[in-house]
Amino acid sequence: MALPFLLHTDTVLLFGDRKIRFLGEIGDDILKFRYADGDEELLKVPCDGPDGWRLPTVAWVITQFAAGKLFDPQYNEALFTRSERYLCLDRSACIDIDSKTGWRFDWADRVITDKIKRNPTAIRNWIATHDGPSPKPAPSSLLRWVKRLDDNGRRIGALVNCAGREKGQSQLPDVVDRIVHKWAMHYWRPTKDFMPLASMDDVATLVGRDWDRLREMGIPSIGNEEPSYECVRERVLSLECYSTFASRYGRIAADKKFLASGETVDVTMPMERIYMDGTEYEHSLFYSSEFEIPASKLKGVMAMDCFSQFIFPFTPFAGPFRPEMGLQALRSIMTPPTLTPEELEENPEALLFYGLPADIMIDRDKTLIRPAMIPNLVNISSSVELAEAYHPNAKARLENFHNFVKAAMRERPGQILGPFDKAYLGYNPIKDTQMTRAQYAYQVEQLRREWNSKPKDSLGRRSPNDIMAAYIRNHGPRLADPGEVWRALSSTPAKKCVLTKEGVTYDGIKYRWNREGVTKMLSTNARNMALADRLKRRSKLEVSIRTWDDNIDFIEVYDPENREYHRLYSVDPGYTGGLSRWEHNLYKKYLKQGGTGAKSDRDRRRLKMIHLSNRAKNLAELPFRKRDEPTALMEAEERRLAGKLATNPNFGQVPELYTPTEIGGQNRQDEPTPPSQGQATSFDANDMEPLDQRSDPMPAILDDVGLGNPEAPQTASRWDFDDADEDLDADSDRDED
Repeated sequence: MALPFLLHTDTVLLFGDRKIRFLGEIGDDILKFRYADGDEELLKVPCDGPDGWRLPTVAWVITQFAAGKLFDPQYNEALFTRSERYLCLDRSACIDIDSKTGWRFDWADRVITDKIKRNPTAIRNWIATHDGPSPKPAPSSLLRWVKRLDDNGRRIGALVNCAGREKGQSQLPDVVDRIVHKWAMHYWRPTKDFMPLASMDDVATLVGRDWDRLREMGIPSIGNEEPSYECVRERVLSLECYSTFASRYGRIAADKKFLASGETVDVTMPMERIYMDGTEYEHSLFYSSEFEIPASKLKGVMAMDCFSQFIFPFTPFAGPFRPEMGLQALRSIMTPPTLTPEELEENPEALLFYGLPADIMIDRDKTLIRPAMIPNLVNISSSVELAEAYHPNAKARLENFHNFVKAAMRERPGQILGPFDKAYLGYNPIKDTQMTRAQYAYQVEQLRREWNSKPKDSLGRRSPNDIMAAYIRNHGPRLADPGEVWRALSSTPAKKCVLTKEGVTYDGIKYRWNREGVTKMLSTNARNMALADRLKRRSKLEVSIRTWDDNIDFIEVYDPENREYHRLYSVDPGYTGGLSRWEHNLYKKYLKQGGTGAKSDRDRRRLKMIHLSNRAKNLAELPFRKRDEPTALMEAEERRLAGKLATNPNFGQVPELYTPTEIGGQNRQDEPTPPSQGQATSFDANDMEPLDQRSDPMPAILDDVGLGNPEAPQTASRWDFDDADEDLDADSDRDED
């Protein structure tokens, strides 16, 4: 039976607040509708039958149309355009339909009133200087709104959003929209009946396959073309949320992406909580102005006060992250900073911006703070905790400082970004390198000072320096004893060492030169020794030691009976003086790989210098990624030499006396003495130098360059290479003495 009105299959009608879709006529004037939203159940209407519900009939449809409860939402679109529907409305009516209409009109009407030029550059400059309702629009959008007002007599109704559907409602036909939604959800939540989809291309392929099947079946109202790839991609992205992302990638990845950055921490004053983290900067840098080879990128390990956001001093460095850099960051918190006379005169209180923190949160990385340091570190800090696992922004305020520095340095040449950055395709940052490591470190330091002196809204328009100064004046910092801080920042190896009257050997290095302390330990702990060892006069004792990763020239041995530590020094300061544990491990590896193990302390120093010289010569031949490690070794050696030159400028006048480590034996409890005459002395076959003695330069040479007596006036070097006879006579006199 023909219907008395025009109603096609799959036509969507609006019944009350819900949409229904016409499926067809069953017979006997009975029609079949299904809800187009919700659970998609069949539409049933009340009746007087036994069940109280039945399918709608033709009469019911006519009655509901007449009552205004059932209508076709697309009927009025054929009468006039959607934009003309709102032109006669006033401002309040337009804002009720689209809340952003008033905002668009205020900006566009002001452009017409001020007679601004209609080009993107002029509009962009005008937007930057004009104080209109927030937020500021994009120049292209504002130009489009101005054109609409010009075309419609400056009526506000021209700016109403007339898309014809609610926000979030799809413009696709109903059946096609369901297909797109089904496969987009399968991308996020695969089922057992179908394999997971690898990419959005697979989603678009399956949507096109189902659309072709609908067209072959003759289903009407599916459009002339299948949904585009961009339509499918937008649907997939619109379904991205915590639950869908967790279904595809796991909860850990979803926590990283969707959980809030940072953590809620209740702090009431400075030095209550300290953040510590490391970052890698983004620029390729020359080794130096004299050695213009792109060597590496710099890194930094820094600490921030959680309350005041004050950044403590730090030094950018080359090479990988390593524990001695974490030690430097911790010392910058607990020891007075190094200030220039100008800075000290400007703000004397800045010298007090240090103290013992109550809590330290460090990054979950063993290369910053070794686990062996934690037991000693908690002696001066109430607690030491790790950042939250799988949470890269657990220290959000310190991460903000990283972004501040990198954003300020972003325009410098030589920036190295990821391979997928479209703006840098074809750009070679290595060839565009223009800055040295020293220049880059200086600019980073200036940015740190700017951060500390810049007022911040989160601090009530006060700077971190102001907060720290107020804390010092009102509360007073808990000043730390530098010696106690130094001892607390040590590491305690789990394995004990054996102490004899010859000292201790640890990590391939022999330590002694504290005969009084060793004798005291062995004597007071004699009851812990075996009787046979006492009779044979070879007393030995298992002891606990503590070390420092940034200087392996000495260790401290614990005396359990006297409850004190005794410091022992290396017998080879020419190698170990100022050497870090990280460098020592590398040199051991290189010597082992080369098959040239050091037979004596002199060989070890010689092979170390040969290795550094070879790395410097071959640095330009290495790939950029492999220049990081040799640059760090050369930088550390350069820093030790700079410290020696600062101690005595005359030392640099005699390059033949180059020794890259500081001279030992100063400020000790006892002066190093040679072994007794009764002990057998082993000699090296090459230079006949006693291996037991400490390898210091000759005292006569030290006197020449002013290093023999630190209190003696510094005189010019007597090494005049033009007058060879005088030097030979002086050497002969020395031999006769």
